[in-house]
Amino acid sequence: MNTENIEIYPNWFLHIFTEWARSLGDIYSVQLGQQNWIILTSDKVVGELLQKRGAKYSTRMPNRNNFKLLTRGKGYAGSPYNERYRKINPIMHSVLGQRSVKENSGLLDDEFRILMQTLCQVSAKTNDGFYPKYFFQHTALNIISLLCSNKRTDSVDDPFYREFEILMGTRFELAKVTNGLSEFFPILKWFPNTKIHNAMIESADSIETFLGKLVKEVMDDKEKKPCIIRELLCKKDEEILDDLDVIFLTETIFSAGTDTVSASLTWLTAALANNPHVQSKAHQELDRVIGQSRIPEVSDEQNIPYIRAIIKEGQRYCGALYLGIPHAIEEDDEYNGYHIPANSVVILNQYGIHTDEKRYENSKEFKPERFLGFTESSAALANGNYENRDHFGFGAGRRLCTGIHMACIIFAERELLLGVSRLLWCFKIENASPLGKDGKPTPINLDKIRNGLTVWPEDYKVRFVKRHDNVEKVLSGQS
Repeated sequence: MNTENIEIYPNWFLHIFTEWARSLGDIYSVQLGQQNWIILTSDKVVGELLQKRGAKYSTRMPNRNNFKLLTRGKGYAGSPYNERYRKINPIMHSVLGQRSVKENSGLLDDEFRILMQTLCQVSAKTNDGFYPKYFFQHTALNIISLLCSNKRTDSVDDPFYREFEILMGTRFELAKVTNGLSEFFPILKWFPNTKIHNAMIESADSIETFLGKLVKEVMDDKEKKPCIIRELLCKKDEEILDDLDVIFLTETIFSAGTDTVSASLTWLTAALANNPHVQSKAHQELDRVIGQSRIPEVSDEQNIPYIRAIIKEGQRYCGALYLGIPHAIEEDDEYNGYHIPANSVVILNQYGIHTDEKRYENSKEFKPERFLGFTESSAALANGNYENRDHFGFGAGRRLCTGIHMACIIFAERELLLGVSRLLWCFKIENASPLGKDGKPTPINLDKIRNGLTVWPEDYKVRFVKRHDNVEKVLSGQS
């Protein structure tokens, strides 16, 4: 299929790729200028190619000049499967391994307890509702910042958080595919978009300055407290990494560790506000299993299957990624008589799979019940048979979850478990949108999105109403 006469704009490919799949099939190609894109829109073809033939599909999109500009050529998630990637990959596995999950469970508990206290305080000051994104993002940032440098901030008004939020927002916006059209249509190189080019250089400069200060703080710490940046600095001392490696590997961890979790919580909160009957079932489960004298813990997971199902359904229904980070193939391949040329870009259409009626009946409904029979974690299912996966939000193949160790997925799942279970234990989430003609709040429109590398819902307002008088007492540890 040729797309010469189709206008390309930021949200165009999110739905059109799925519409085409319904008529063209689960695998088809799109010629975007000089690049050949292979679109995968079924669990089977993703499993057969990205998982079973992972060695062939483990590199990233070729000729990503914009990616090089944004990362000084020192990135990780979008890096080709080359010598540098093979050198850095075991380092990232080490600093984000199973040990990090085990050693930092208390950190997650503290930060999500503080988040609930903050939401109580903010809710007490307004009855109009508010957009919770920034509070979720602040909590995720504190977790990653503590892991990387033993640093945390107290509120969304802190300059460190504000600078981070602006930097990451700009970065994900600049990373959009549509900001690199000259990579598809070489003739556009004769008409360079200097504004975008300069913005990318400025973004890289800003990240280098911002994280450079954090690296220096770690280096100047006389107590030499252990953290991820210190581990990366040890690799620098061993002459395996250089200064820019340390900074931009840290940037990978910051961006991967904050945006996906906070975006997931922001989406889920909107979905829950639109579906009070789901909240009611969750409240019943929490009251029966947890009671009202303590908050949920990670150890409660197996006993709260409906909460676990809500999280899985959230990743399917409104996940933070629609197309993920593109894969690529460096050699020709054949699949069921379909020729896949070398140097093709391979797209995992997560949105298309997640809305496939054959896999998820009534896919447009937010229906956690569809996952009540799933007892394994998404991390375990992602490494197993594609037919048994709950969702494809973490990607597929060797570059699963941006190539970081499976512990990263486990860590994210624990964050979501604590975030969702405690939100629902503490609050009834009410839609604070304007009233419609029927006298009820207008449903939050989840089709309106902010599209960058990560997908966010447009601003909305919700109210967090305390479910019982014991909430603040329990959160403060007085009960």
